[in-house]
Amino acid sequence: MTCFRALVLFITPLILVANAQADGLKVVRFSGALSQQARGESQILRRFEALLLDDGVAPFFAVLDDERDGCPWPESFGQVATNGVAPHLIYDYDGSSYTLRLPSLSLAVPNDAAVGSQWTASDWSYEITASQPGDDAAWTIESRERRGRRQLMKVSRESGALLTATQDVFMGQGVRFELTLKQTSSETLADNLSDRVGQLRSELLKLQAALNRRPDTQLSELSPRQVADSKSQLASLTMLAAETPLQESVLRIRRNVEQQARRISRTMNRQKQLLGRVSPEFSLNLVGGGNLPSSSLRGKVVVLHFWKYAEKPLSEPYGQVGYLEFLYNRYKPMNVEVVGVAMNQALQQSETTRLGQRTARKLAEFMNLSYRIGYDDGSLLRELGDPRVSDGQLPLWVVLSPEGRITHYHSGFYEIDRQQGLKELDDVLVAQIRAADAN
Repeated sequence: MTCFRALVLFITPLILVANAQADGLKVVRFSGALSQQARGESQILRRFEALLLDDGVAPFFAVLDDERDGCPWPESFGQVATNGVAPHLIYDYDGSSYTLRLPSLSLAVPNDAAVGSQWTASDWSYEITASQPGDDAAWTIESRERRGRRQLMKVSRESGALLTATQDVFMGQGVRFELTLKQTSSETLADNLSDRVGQLRSELLKLQAALNRRPDTQLSELSPRQVADSKSQLASLTMLAAETPLQESVLRIRRNVEQQARRISRTMNRQKQLLGRVSPEFSLNLVGGGNLPSSSLRGKVVVLHFWKYAEKPLSEPYGQVGYLEFLYNRYKPMNVEVVGVAMNQALQQSETTRLGQRTARKLAEFMNLSYRIGYDDGSLLRELGDPRVSDGQLPLWVVLSPEGRITHYHSGFYEIDRQQGLKELDDVLVAQIRAADAN
């Protein structure tokens, strides 16, 4: 059984330019497109831009993907080959999100390169197939990845900088797409701008590290802590970025952080309205059969976890469900109950209920979940406040006291503590267990 949402296509790693000279900050701009052949014609699905800032020591990249549906901004920039983040797109196809790594923005070509030269780097094999003489001297390079993907590149013979690239991409059930990249300009910045860009680059990398996100994440939503950290840096980043090549990147960061701050404010207002109130009565159908009335949960600390609970697509990061299962097993002997509330649309329509039940059971089996998963027509989520109405996202986590009062309300994913997993939820449960014991 294949249960995954995100297929990461590791194509070609960024490689440092072999002949880069530390004689000023060079700014190289690229335009790109993701396309697919349809009815004999190439249909462009996504346009994007990329930027390489090369000081000859620590090259820095930035990608301008689709602002709403593309690569989240914390992973849209980085230092080449040092921080685990590489230039990539995020693209949704057939219900799944794919990470599409871009062709190398610069390539290390052997010093004794000639037509016919071959070498390998990472999972790719390269061969120079042609040479272009003159002022615009360039190598034509064909490459093949060990899993069969192909790439055709033209690079500068002097610097190794990418001029053009065409690369295979596969998504879904082996459907072929094509990534193209073309250098549009190259310039050396004046010293005053170079200094400011260097400072800005340093501040962006510090913020990226402080956010503490996985380099391969596809999540656009930030936690309240991450939004606060980002918001505190906006004024400085905006000032440094003015009239520099990174200005548009920082403007996008600003727009997104301000939007997410408004989302979190609405969530906090909803939380204030609900905390301390008695949960509405509910009755859930169980995907394994039977019924779960809220009255049967009285006297227990209860975690209600509203999520899709569908086998496909398996929304990232589904690992948080694994952490929830861990907490359930830890605290179940202490009178804690976890109930998954499936928000799969198939479960809310009578003609597709069986399909929804089957996919939820497959997910539970795949993840070895032991807590119960139920569903209704969406009424319970509406009564508590569907975060999607105010630009938030599922999952929603609600904790009820043994008396049925709402003691915790969290929209979206938790930040993962490397040592303690869902630490915020863990702390809430410990406090509720202690309060129950004291009574």
